[in-house]
Amino acid sequence: MEIDFFSYKSAPADLKKEWHLAISEVIDSGQFIGGAAVSNFENEWSQYLGIGHTVGVGNGYDALVIALKALEIGPGDFVAVPSHTFIATWLAVDAVGATPIGIDCDASGLMDLNLLESENTLFSAVIPVHMHGQMVDMQKLMNWARKNNTKVIEDCAQAQGATIHGKKSGTWGDIGAFSFYPTKNLGAIGDAGALVTNNDDLANRIRSIANYGKTPGQKYQYENLGINSRLDPIQAAVLSVNIKYLESWNTARKIVAGKYSKALSELGIQLFPQSKESVFHHYVALSENRDITKELLSENGVKTEIHYPESAEVIYNKLSNNSQIKSPRANKLSNKTLSLPLSPWITDFEINYVSDQISSDIIRRSFLGDI
Repeated sequence: MEIDFFSYKSAPADLKKEWHLAISEVIDSGQFIGGAAVSNFENEWSQYLGIGHTVGVGNGYDALVIALKALEIGPGDFVAVPSHTFIATWLAVDAVGATPIGIDCDASGLMDLNLLESENTLFSAVIPVHMHGQMVDMQKLMNWARKNNTKVIEDCAQAQGATIHGKKSGTWGDIGAFSFYPTKNLGAIGDAGALVTNNDDLANRIRSIANYGKTPGQKYQYENLGINSRLDPIQAAVLSVNIKYLESWNTARKIVAGKYSKALSELGIQLFPQSKESVFHHYVALSENRDITKELLSENGVKTEIHYPESAEVIYNKLSNNSQIKSPRANKLSNKTLSLPLSPWITDFEINYVSDQISSDIIRRSFLGDI
């Protein structure tokens, strides 16, 4: 028995048929840059989120860079970023010449807003990352940001469809940035991303920056120092198929998470605190002997992932020759987090198999630190 961590191989055959049809329509249209497939998805995503504008871009990293450029964040600016996140968040800040400042996480792996509020740094922007499917308390963050005249870019790569206080991820800040990498809750079949905002001027600026800085409607006139980052129409067409299923897929993820939680809590295994609003991009358990646990599960056919073996702060500081590490909770999580197999299509048989392997004496003891 082998359980993949995540694989589209187990996606329904009818879904793949819809992808083929959507891709064929793009090919038949002859429009391979921009066109109706891209604008249709942009409109669908705006409608789903209840927001004014969506601009499709090449990937989630580009989305963050473009958002920072659109808000005129650059050299001399300080940007608050979570220490527990994927490195792309930090690299995007560095790419525009600004300085990322790490904020440690709380027990659920989210940016600790109390620590943010206690910082003496004058931040030009903050990038809250909605980690593992759970959202940062955006009401609290926005109150702080308004008082401090700080721009907010939501990194929503791991929380498509999540809500807090009745509002979806990406709709709270000045700009919301999305990755549609294939493993995301809403994924494409390659790289893809988007930016969303309710600000008309920001939307126009984002669209210009993403297209070489061009003046809209003018092929060889420019108004920004831009980049080239476009949402591919084939990816857009697939996303238009998948968006129809996002709510049901997120519901399925929650059901799987509930089954894991019941089984693991009975074994005394420590879990991340889980909000009711989480859309469970990852299902994270904590192991006292994480690397041994991962190896044992792999030997028994259960493929897991580590999110992340080093905090983004540690990686960035190593690469920039900075020895300062000030996020002990994020670093502790790096040694313990283990993400279990999770997809909308994982079967009860597979869930039970994973749970049974974890309940075996040696693997349970590795989770608990008895070996």
